[in-house]
Amino acid sequence: MRFGEPRTGPDAATIEHLNDSTLGGVRKQKHRRLSHAACNQARNEFKLQAERNFERWIAERQQAATRDPG
Repeated sequence: MRFGEPRTGPDAATIEHLNDSTLGGVRKQKHRRLSHAACNQARNEFKLQAERNFERWIAERQQAATRDPG
């Protein structure tokens, strides 16, 4: 992990927020850790992809329920 300049590139040190404050997480030191920029970005993308897949799954279930009230 690189801590010096420049602060870009996949091996640059970043702070990863374990509990995303935009989703109601509290901004506390214990909810943060050091991470390579590439690892932090990959985890964020994985989380977004999982959220999109879940939203799509919910929408499919809602559509199925309105077609077949059962």
